[in-house]
Amino acid sequence: MQGDILKNFVVLLALIALLSFGCTGSELSDFSGGSSGVASSNAEFRAPSAAPAADSQYVTKESDIRIRVDEGTLEAKFESTRTMLRNAGAQLSGVTYNEYTGSKEYRMTVKVPPDKFDAINDQLKAVGEVKGMSVSLEDVTKQYTDLDTRIKNRELELERLYVLYNRSDNISDLLDVEREITRVETDLELLKQEKQALVSRIDLSTITVAIYEEKPATQQITPSMEGLGSLFFGALAVAISLIVALSGFLLPLVIVVAVLWLVYKKLRGGPSKPRKPEHDQIPPQR
Repeated sequence: MQGDILKNFVVLLALIALLSFGCTGSELSDFSGGSSGVASSNAEFRAPSAAPAADSQYVTKESDIRIRVDEGTLEAKFESTRTMLRNAGAQLSGVTYNEYTGSKEYRMTVKVPPDKFDAINDQLKAVGEVKGMSVSLEDVTKQYTDLDTRIKNRELELERLYVLYNRSDNISDLLDVEREITRVETDLELLKQEKQALVSRIDLSTITVAIYEEKPATQQITPSMEGLGSLFFGALAVAISLIVALSGFLLPLVIVVAVLWLVYKKLRGGPSKPRKPEHDQIPPQR
């Protein structure tokens, strides 16, 4: 009995020590010779690689360009631009078409290799008149290396938890280790997803292109008149609703006030006419 208690106490201390130093990134030589189940899991993990060289750099590139084309050429310009982008090795991840009061436009989201980013931007400038352009370059080297380090530390921590789980034979300890494994696995999966999103931004630069043409003046007036008409009838509807709402509130109030006034007059009575004294009355003649 005392031997079981001592064994459980030693396992609990080992669990606490492992969880305390799980994120330091160091390796424990005590766990080098686990069971066959442990050996299969160890094959999936690797020791942290050396830090990237000093000249290693990860940069994301993004740009937004707005181009005006001549009236009546929007469709042709859009098709030729799309063909040009595909021939240049770009990927169109989204195309939308919108009409506004004074213009209509196509908007595209384009993914391009970083080494072709500048060249494709220059080609887009030749499509029409550039009315606006912004370019953003972001150095994400630190963010990338931080994510890489955190992922490797979580993998080492998960490896130690697997070893501890295979060595423990106490139900309570096993449940505690299982909860820690679930927590670390969830955290590791989120970190990998974050890194994958960052890698996607590094591997492919993003260019947002808007190609538009202005509508003729006659086409711009009609929507404006329709807008004014809608505004007028909307205001009229609001005014009518307000009058109806106030009527529903004021009419009963007026009726109540009128009834109270009539009751008050009834209870008070009208002013009595003055009567002449009797001695002032002339007796009838006989």
